[in-house]
Amino acid sequence: MEPQSLIDNLNEVLLGDYFTYIDTLGKGSFGIVVSAYSSSLDKVVAIKITQYFEQENESSLLQECSHPNIVKLYKVLIANNRVYLIMEKLVGTTLDVLMKSTVLTEALTRNIMLQILNALVFLHRKGIIHRDLKPENIFICENNYVKLIDLGLGYQMFSRAFIGQQVGTPYYIAPEVINQQEQSQLVDIFSLGIIFYQLINNSQHPLWQKGQTKKDYYKTISSEFYIQYPPQMSEMAKDFVQNTVTFQSINRMSALQCLEHPWILGEQTKSHPITNREIKLRYSFTEYFNNIVKALWILKIFKEQCSEEIYYMKTQESDEINELIDENEEQQPLSTRVHTEQLIPSGRQYRLHRHTTKIERKPSIKLIKTSSHQDLSQLKNKLQTSKKFFNHINLAQRFKDNFTIPKVNSSKKISSPNLLPIISPGKQKTSSFNFNFRQQ
Repeated sequence: MEPQSLIDNLNEVLLGDYFTYIDTLGKGSFGIVVSAYSSSLDKVVAIKITQYFEQENESSLLQECSHPNIVKLYKVLIANNRVYLIMEKLVGTTLDVLMKSTVLTEALTRNIMLQILNALVFLHRKGIIHRDLKPENIFICENNYVKLIDLGLGYQMFSRAFIGQQVGTPYYIAPEVINQQEQSQLVDIFSLGIIFYQLINNSQHPLWQKGQTKKDYYKTISSEFYIQYPPQMSEMAKDFVQNTVTFQSINRMSALQCLEHPWILGEQTKSHPITNREIKLRYSFTEYFNNIVKALWILKIFKEQCSEEIYYMKTQESDEINELIDENEEQQPLSTRVHTEQLIPSGRQYRLHRHTTKIERKPSIKLIKTSSHQDLSQLKNKLQTSKKFFNHINLAQRFKDNFTIPKVNSSKKISSPNLLPIISPGKQKTSSFNFNFRQQ
């Protein structure tokens, strides 16, 4: 049916609104776009006419998208099983025509990219994927004002990601769409990176070569690929492409991160990593993570061994050592050495007093003998295994008349012949013995 006849059929259904056909703006498989004057709006509008089931999705999305860089939708009319999208009429040209007709400067390219990203940030925050981002759907109006058009393939997500059908323009489609994997807003970032590469390099595609079929191109992007950059391309421009045109979607920047990229900001260097891939590369995250796991595992083993050793030392602590320490005497601080004090006066006959609060002072020489824990342990083992240990008991009985040994109050009995205290390997005590020898 002719475009003017379609407008006439619409006018027959409408009563309050009336459109006057002016011209045909474009045709395609989607339908037809005409310009017409709207009496109710008192302006020239663009009317996109298509089948009802084909354009219902775009109309619902455009109604939610009120943004300066997205084409404005005025009304949605349905008549004769057709959808009429009444939109603002744009004056200018599409980006693909502009790239073929002129060489874009870096400043103009940055301005175009900035406006596209503002539109994508708005769409992605609403959970909308354009899914058909290409130069033909980017309209450059007067004063280089950018508008995104044609949301016919757009999709509004109600979850994190989805697995959808293969839609989009072949040479701008993302790898996850080809591989039928989960799709998110990052499919638009892949298309944006290709558009950016073309803007910088005179419409040259980063992955598609002239004469290459669509099947071969799909095979190229369905696995890891490599992009060759021309020598005149700046480092930050290469960095932008490396973080958008990637096989793994997780390695791509989001639309908001793209706005913070140094090339978009006009900077020559990058001060900090942006994407997850850059963080891994700069800080060797994977290697550090493995080292941390190993260190934690070693610390866990050490902790278990130390806990067992502490438990062993606590269970081996002897009560006999505590009995030899006077209750009124301040306990010496623990150290790596054990100190024993001995008073040796001059004289022939002696009387031994242990742990007495009052000591008769005689002219004496104070000697301090310092013994290590290892020395005491070796001495104990040597005495226990030697026959002299038992002779020592008889010797003490022999000097019973000359020595006075005070009783030691203890609730536990000391078994014989093991009269020496048990010395714990990890805990060391400081014992002080004062011997006063009284001459008879």
